[in-house]
Order: sequence, then structure tokens, then C-alpha cells
Amino acid sequence: METRKIKTLFVEDEALLRTLFEDSLSIEKEDYPGYSFKLETVSDYGAAVKRIKDGEIPDILILDLRLPRGESESGEEIPEKEYGFEILRLVKADQKFAKMPVIIFTNLADRETEIKSYELGADRFLIKSKTVPHELFAAVMEVVREAIDKKPR
Repeated sequence: METRKIKTLFVEDEALLRTLFEDSLSIEKEDYPGYSFKLETVSDYGAAVKRIKDGEIPDILILDLRLPRGESESGEEIPEKEYGFEILRLVKADQKFAKMPVIIFTNLADRETEIKSYELGADRFLIKSKTVPHELFAAVMEVVREAIDKKPR
């Protein structure tokens, strides 16, 4: 059986959540034979944009909405804002990335945020406080399989 490598970019500023997902990935992958996983994580807007533009194109993007911009020139942390929407806009506006599936993973649990996420092109919207790691992983697999099925053979 051919193994399908899934390149996942996880944009999340909370180190604990990044670690939980990495741990879940190592445990859950046994339930998905034929898939291997390459996970990269970044924690702010600047690092995410640089990684998306300069790195290997991920098969899927898991994106927090409330992200810090990154460090200022003085090395001072810039406060968080909803920079995830800016990343989503950037990805969906560029033909090179437009078909890359995106899962929004946020604690912004209001209906307006969910609607905006889908309008901007998100494939799934998950609320962090209501999602355990294996549910996030299951959503990743579902979205990836849908994307694979849509690709011309």
C-alpha cells in the first residue's frame, strides 16, 4: 500500500495546544494506515506568512484566529489580534494556495466569527474549548481525504 504523506501546518500561539496536537498525531496515526504525517508549527502571523510563502506547500492548514503579529524590531512582542483572518485571506487569494484546506481552530465561539471564517474559505470551524485532540485530528483526516478525492487522477 502506498503511503500518503500529509504535510500539516499548525498556526497556534499556545504552546500547550501545539504539544497536545503533536502528541495526538503520534497516537492517532495508527488509526489511519497508509498515511504518514509531517507537522510544522508556528506561533504568530509573521512566522506563518513566511512559512506559507517560502516553504513547502502544506496539504492542510490548521489556523488559530487570535494570533500575535510577531516581534517588533525592538524584540518586543506585539499584542494579539485576529491575524488568522488575514492569513486565511492571503491563502485563499493566491492561486498557488487557494485549494489548500483550512481548519479554523479558535476560542472565538460566536456565530459571526464562524460565518466570516466560512465566507473567507475555511473548510471547518472548530472551537478549541469544545474540541479534544482526537476530534481535531479526525477533522484533519476528513478534510484531507475530501481534498484528495477532489484532485483529478
